[in-house]
Amino acid sequence: MKIDSTKLLRQKHIKVTPQRVSVLNIMTSGGHFTGEQIYNVLKRKMPSISLSTVYSTLEVLEKNELVTSFEVNGMKWFESKTETHVNVFCINENKIMDVDLDTSWFLKELRKKGIKASKVSIVAHSICNSKDT
Repeated sequence: MKIDSTKLLRQKHIKVTPQRVSVLNIMTSGGHFTGEQIYNVLKRKMPSISLSTVYSTLEVLEKNELVTSFEVNGMKWFESKTETHVNVFCINENKIMDVDLDTSWFLKELRKKGIKASKVSIVAHSICNSKDT
């Protein structure tokens, strides 16, 4: 199902710009992206877009909980899946895949220790088989 990025931005009271719509369109297509990857895709369609515009847009989207980020291998990655899940970094294939697990136990354990986490990012590093990804 295609997401209406313009509508999504308006629902969050975010100013609609062509750059924001384009970045959000890429993000909602699914997957994991670096800012540079998004920039390289958009540069072909929008030659005047800058890398700083892409990163500032991602910052606005993340602040408004439309995307989330995590770090792997010294790089910041963004995704539109904002529910708590596990990102598995396949070391041998340099790929990231999502694994849906019940993480409620983890959040409960944090609360028992007096930690009220607003965001949890779980990244596992693994050797993966091609059939896993």
